Amino acid sequence: MSKKIFIALLVSFSFSIAYGQKLNFEVKGLKDTTVFLAKYLGPKLYYADTTTTVKGKFSFDGTKHPRGLYAVVLPGVKWFEFINDNEDVDMTIGDQADMINSMKVNKGANNKAFYEYILFMTDKKQRGSKANEEYKNAGDDEAAKKAAMDKIKAIGKETTAGQKKFYEANKERFIGTMVRMSMDVELPEPPKDKDGNITDSNYVYNYYIEHYWDDIDFKDPAIVRTPVYHNKLDKYFSQQGLIQIPDSITKYAKILCDKMEYGSLENQVFQYTVHHITQKYEASKIMGMDKVFLFMADNYYCEPNNHAWWMNEENTEKLCGRADDIRRTIIGGPSPMLILPDSTEKNWINSYKIDADYTVLYFWDPNCGHCKKTTPKLEHLYKEKFKERNIEIYAVGKATGEDFEAWKKYIRDNDLTFINVGLTDGIYKQAMEDPRPLLQYTTLQSLNYTDTYDIYSTPRIFVLDKDKVIKFKQLSIGQLEEILDNLTGHSDDPKLYPKEDPENGNNPDDEH
Repeated sequence: MSKKIFIALLVSFSFSIAYGQKLNFEVKGLKDTTVFLAKYLGPKLYYADTTTTVKGKFSFDGTKHPRGLYAVVLPGVKWFEFINDNEDVDMTIGDQADMINSMKVNKGANNKAFYEYILFMTDKKQRGSKANEEYKNAGDDEAAKKAAMDKIKAIGKETTAGQKKFYEANKERFIGTMVRMSMDVELPEPPKDKDGNITDSNYVYNYYIEHYWDDIDFKDPAIVRTPVYHNKLDKYFSQQGLIQIPDSITKYAKILCDKMEYGSLENQVFQYTVHHITQKYEASKIMGMDKVFLFMADNYYCEPNNHAWWMNEENTEKLCGRADDIRRTIIGGPSPMLILPDSTEKNWINSYKIDADYTVLYFWDPNCGHCKKTTPKLEHLYKEKFKERNIEIYAVGKATGEDFEAWKKYIRDNDLTFINVGLTDGIYKQAMEDPRPLLQYTTLQSLNYTDTYDIYSTPRIFVLDKDKVIKFKQLSIGQLEEILDNLTGHSDDPKLYPKEDPENGNNPDDEH
């Protein structure tokens, strides 16, 4: 190699290092001020960088920030978005009051396509909203309704065709990735026989689930740095996607997570996906969905399947401890046996020795406001319906300390005729000193029933079958009545406490 060529290459290489990847912006009319760079993680924005403007111009160093969707935040809590994808960016905003329409992308293929796509989708949404409004206002005018529906369908076809076009033109760019993730699955017609009857009622659903993640690169960490992947993931695990049955959700959660090579250290897509599913179902108020949380804990967080490299030891222990708490009362599993005394503190009653077709476990507190509403209703149901159908109630009241006398008084004043037991004051004090003498009557899991049954609030209702297997839990009075009516062949009976009535609804805010 000649000396001149070598020097030219060295200068070129040095220049490229010094230059880096520039993110240049200009906002017309913006006074000298501080602006912020924010990065997306899922649907949320987080601080990434700061700079100052000079006559409306400012820059960030793109090499400091990983690929993904970003936002520039201006004074007055205004912002605009751009894609950072290993290329120089140069953008000019002509009007702060209309940043999208006044945006000029001077450099950067991703952002040129990105803003074209934004304008395209905005136009389709506006036209779609107008057509929907026309349909609503058509009333009984069938011709007008048909015309509006034809518009809606045409706009839908235009949108799909446009998205395909944007994707095909930008496959190798991050804007292409974002567009692909936002596209709906095109559903085929179900198979039919010669008479036009559908031969496979599950065909369209199975096709939708099978092709939902087509062309998504789970090895690309940038997909979590945009709301689009989060929204797609959230939709998949909602009623718009999977059938909302715990066993179905766990099946497809594992199929999805196993696509992500979770053995690879710091796989951010795997991290985001596992965390999202786990958190969603840990917080779910829908009965039985804690089974999904337990599945995620057992398969991705807890030994011997701990793949959650992002969790420290303390948080892992907390999560796995929470999973163990839930495990004891999972729907479909055996209920933990309880042996507790009645108010005399002499008669120990075993929940497993109750001869009933169904047993209602009811955990309550005599000083809990919502319990004071629920308990008399439960007694009413017991007298009017449950007792004659061989349904028993095993009610565990909070009866320690000052609650002991309040518990007994409430039972007397409200003439509670179902089984009432509790960790009474005398038993509690003896257990605190030395529980061993009590073990001739009971068990440690009974003495620690709040941990055993994960009673973090009251009231709490469980339904057990004749074998003391947990069938339902976290029920309101209205739900309990409807379920037991259905189970005992009385589904058409009038409801004493309709679940549609807010007073009988399952409102966690009313729990103590």
